[in-house]
Amino acid sequence: MRKGRGRSTVFGWLAPGLGEAEDRLARRRASASVIALAVAITSAGPARAQQAEDEAAPAEAAGNEVQQSEVAGSTMLGPIVVTATRTARDVYESLSPSSGISRDRLELEVQGGSVSDIMRLIPGVTTQSEADDPGAAINIRGMQDFGRVNVLVDGARQNFQKNGHGANGTFYLDTEMLKAVDVTRGPASSVYGSGAIGGVVSFTTIDADDVLDEGETIGAQLKTGAQFNGLGGLLHGEAAARFTDAFDVTGAATWLKVDDYSSGNGTEVQSGQDLLSGLLKARIRPDEAQEVTLSAMRYHNDFDTVSGVTRSTTAVADTVTAGYRYTPDDRYWDFSAKVYYTGTTFDQVNATGADIGAEKNYGVGTVGFDVFNTSRLDTGPVAHELTYGGDLFRDKVNTEDPLGTSDDLTPSGRRLAYGAFVQDRLTYDGWLEVIGALRYDAYSLSNDEISNGGNRISPKLTVGVTPWDPVTFYATYAEGYRAPAITETLIEGFHPAPVNGRFFPNPNLRPEIARTVEAGVNLRLDDIFTGGDRLRLKAGMFRNNVEDYIDQVFVMFPIPGGYQYQNVAEARIDGIEIEGGYDTGDYFAELSGSVMDGVNLTTGGQLQKVPPYRVVTTLGFRAFEQALTAGGRLTVVGDQERRRCDGLRRRGLPTRRPLRPLEHQRAGDRRPRPEQHLQPPIHAISRCRPQPRLQRQAVADGEVRQRQALSLPGITKGDRR
Repeated sequence: MRKGRGRSTVFGWLAPGLGEAEDRLARRRASASVIALAVAITSAGPARAQQAEDEAAPAEAAGNEVQQSEVAGSTMLGPIVVTATRTARDVYESLSPSSGISRDRLELEVQGGSVSDIMRLIPGVTTQSEADDPGAAINIRGMQDFGRVNVLVDGARQNFQKNGHGANGTFYLDTEMLKAVDVTRGPASSVYGSGAIGGVVSFTTIDADDVLDEGETIGAQLKTGAQFNGLGGLLHGEAAARFTDAFDVTGAATWLKVDDYSSGNGTEVQSGQDLLSGLLKARIRPDEAQEVTLSAMRYHNDFDTVSGVTRSTTAVADTVTAGYRYTPDDRYWDFSAKVYYTGTTFDQVNATGADIGAEKNYGVGTVGFDVFNTSRLDTGPVAHELTYGGDLFRDKVNTEDPLGTSDDLTPSGRRLAYGAFVQDRLTYDGWLEVIGALRYDAYSLSNDEISNGGNRISPKLTVGVTPWDPVTFYATYAEGYRAPAITETLIEGFHPAPVNGRFFPNPNLRPEIARTVEAGVNLRLDDIFTGGDRLRLKAGMFRNNVEDYIDQVFVMFPIPGGYQYQNVAEARIDGIEIEGGYDTGDYFAELSGSVMDGVNLTTGGQLQKVPPYRVVTTLGFRAFEQALTAGGRLTVVGDQERRRCDGLRRRGLPTRRPLRPLEHQRAGDRRPRPEQHLQPPIHAISRCRPQPRLQRQAVADGEVRQRQALSLPGITKGDRR
């Protein structure tokens, strides 16, 4: 038995006195938070046993592994992404607005932080979350909710949704289990799933290669942590066994328990949680050309939510997948197939109020499959990479609320969506690349009384030119198609007291159609100032026009009127995004940023879900032969006035509450923080008036958050006079 190499990491935060900082930051037009000092110390870490030191184990490239640089320790440059074209490409060579984060970078810079901590590193991406709910919704380029962003965990769609005062489309994930993250922004990613007019976010979980070094056959590693503002602790373990070159097994588990924390002004924030999650994954290789992967993961979390009434809540998310790869030494076969099941339940019991003990239950189950193949061939001097396949998923929503109306506002029902695509990537003489694709989408949804359906073909065309080797220019036109969600179509009932309002179903909803034009440049330079240094840069600009945007509007009939989801507007979002890194081996720097503007073309009003500008910079160094890595991160976010429009609300409310910055988050603290996430009611895309009472609003740590106390998602309409 011998000890293998390991790494333990420590991450610290520097923050000013929070009481004084709140007053100072409230007067600023932009907020900047220093998220520094990151220290990674390589030490004799997890013990790993080896049965035979000279027994070779394959080092398979899986998920989004980072390409190895000639610069020692350079791990943040050159991640591999697949969500843009379904074939693996280096981020800085792909002709798409794609980003990737490897396990090394996750361990160094995120260290088990929340989904929001991860997404903050990617330009054009933010999140919406609640302090009292660890679930997260992802916003890409101002698109969010009801499947506008396709979130995948090990290739399985996360389609959970419940109607309420938060996001309409959250998911639950233990980030300790992650191997890599792959993001493609915009409908250019439509070949990777139906409905993704905002983009695709793919999370890949760990496997045996992340626990065992080459040549090792069995091993384990353990991680612990503690925190004191909101007393609690973390315990995470991973173990793997490589029985032969043809079979390995990986298991992991996380326990996290924390209490409510106190904000900078001493207010106790409802944020405690009791998390237990587990992962089991097996890989079987009958021969060198075939691999079967079986994976099962469960997330179980208990916490209290507060919305007038305190409710004891249990969220359980299950993801089960079975995948098959066939990659023979044959240009015509690079085959992949996957079947999956995801199920999320959200059970609540009233702990306060008049109906103590009352229960309500939300459940969404999704089954689906995804299959595709890539064939490579030549026609004269032109090389073709032809990818073709299809996917299907079926959602089943079941809501029970015997004493309330949640089963009306999140209606039960069924939805089937399926599609097929073909894509040809052509390359000529090393300087010209053309990607053409067509995707066919269709859907149907129903309950016992209402049904709806539709279909469409969406094109994509990308042209890339490399006039000289380090620089590539590209331009893309792509269309995306999002089918209406079950809630949007079938919602019917009344808002619970004390707010009065009725909701009507709409069986005639049309799907949303997104048309995006964008252009970008990739820069790859080596040996610039010193031998072995590297510079990677990716920049682009885009315009996304969304037709038949679905939102809630007030309708007069039947009297006395009510609210209904309708195709109400055309939206346009413009933006610029940039990301890159420079690394010498001893020193490194990273940069990501985005600037966006969104407008409702029907009314001329601003889009509420488009986030303000944000710039994230990281500087660091390595010392003692890579044994020490230290760095700091600065996040700057622009101010953005959030405004509310007509909606359901009680009389006599204050009309305004100023922005208040809240406390910083400590490293390794996985609980959602009010300042972290973009949390406006973002369904309104119309001309708005100043918002009434906000329950909490903040600008800090690079994100804007506000929570409307009384208005429902979507019931934030602007003037349509």
